[in-house]
Amino acid sequence: MGLPLRRRAVLGLALGGSALSACTGGPAEPAPSTTTAASPTATPTATAAGTPDAATDPSFVPAGLDASQRTEYRFGDHHRQVSDLWLPVGGHRDAIVVVVHGGGWDAATDRRNLNDLVADLVGDGWPVLNADYRGNGDGGGWTGTFTDVATAVDMAAEAADQQSLPADRVCFVGHSAGGHLAMWAAARRGLPAGAPGADPRVVPACAASMAGVLHPTPLGFEGGDVNVTTLFGGTPSEVDDRYAIGDPTRRAPYGFPLFVAHGTADLTVPSSQAEAFAGAATGAGDAVELHLLDGVPHEDPQDPDGRTFPLFRTWLEATLG
Repeated sequence: MGLPLRRRAVLGLALGGSALSACTGGPAEPAPSTTTAASPTATPTATAAGTPDAATDPSFVPAGLDASQRTEYRFGDHHRQVSDLWLPVGGHRDAIVVVVHGGGWDAATDRRNLNDLVADLVGDGWPVLNADYRGNGDGGGWTGTFTDVATAVDMAAEAADQQSLPADRVCFVGHSAGGHLAMWAAARRGLPAGAPGADPRVVPACAASMAGVLHPTPLGFEGGDVNVTTLFGGTPSEVDDRYAIGDPTRRAPYGFPLFVAHGTADLTVPSSQAEAFAGAATGAGDAVELHLLDGVPHEDPQDPDGRTFPLFRTWLEATLG
């Protein structure tokens, strides 16, 4: 029998949709240290001329932080094959929060998309690993996006070793497409041998999704979300073996606390995605804290002062604080 599902503010259903969106932001003066790590999964591609350079572009530094607080962990030649560790000034909490951005799994959106959340968490004393990855059309898709995310979150092991942080107190969290990837990455220890992302170096202590695509299989059928079929390289009718590996709802149980929040006014990703995932995970024995937030739109989790992110902060504090 599954553990009871913890529901908060369950007040309605969302409309369906697609067109997963993104934003960027954050000023400061960059001068990070850099670590290059071996990548067991990612296949590097050349960095194109004119691509953004985190070493010289101040928008890669979240507002209120300084570039000296960042250590880059690179795992390939492409400019998106990197995770940035941000450390608080002075003392810090004994944990790592791994943040995975959304943006429809496309090539146009990078880790700057969640700069405001990174700044908020670091300001509250959390070491944060901001993970990036190649998107559709730029070396991503199946399997590049998945292997990149697997390696990006595994950089938490490198960070833990070098910064004396606990590798067994790690939380994965993502928004939108990043919610899908964060939750998928959290389930990697259950993947079959040889699957993209199998044999993880880091198994999180908890995982969270905000407005995430947590059950892409029903969205991938003909007439569904083109972003999903592009990511998986076909519909479930054509490549269901890929969906079986890459669909977080189909990877339950997880074996650690889970947090899921979704707005009922989300016109980009239906809140039924959250309900389907929570139902499957709970049925498999996982403890899930589910929030369906009445009237909250898709972009709300990107605002630290919105309705979604404070709920995550409270859950994180209770789970790892």
